[in-house]
Amino acid sequence: MPIEVIDSTNVKIVEKPWGWEKWIQPGNEVYPFSLKQLLLRAGQRTSLQVHQHKSESIIMLEGTGTLLTYPEFFDCELYLNGEYSQNVIDYIINNLTSIPLIPGLIFHTPPGTVHRMVADTDLLYIEASTTQLDDVVRLQDDQKRDHGRIASEHK
Repeated sequence: MPIEVIDSTNVKIVEKPWGWEKWIQPGNEVYPFSLKQLLLRAGQRTSLQVHQHKSESIIMLEGTGTLLTYPEFFDCELYLNGEYSQNVIDYIINNLTSIPLIPGLIFHTPPGTVHRMVADTDLLYIEASTTQLDDVVRLQDDQKRDHGRIASEHK
């Protein structure tokens, strides 16, 4: 199989309320992983989210901010079935651990890891993940977006 060469101006760009994603490799049968470059604009934050199946690895390239995470496993299936009370969700939100984000920092989010990134300055980073790109369970979102892929962002 020949090497696939693509000009970086021809990758899919997904505009987000907080910045953008460049889908360098969305994954397929030959490449069983996803690779994205993301920009989280200063003063913005991602959803407080968790993935049921997706695993991510992120390396920070530029900027500073904070990674917020909850140290215990979160069961997405129970949550989606309504088996977490609002009191439990509020407890999680109020007991997040803060990790400073700086260039060169690498972190991994296995399935069941509650996480959110907050940008002090523009944050530029690379995310490698498994290919379950629609696997996003949002516990909190500034734009009140629902779980999964947001069709209007993927025109």
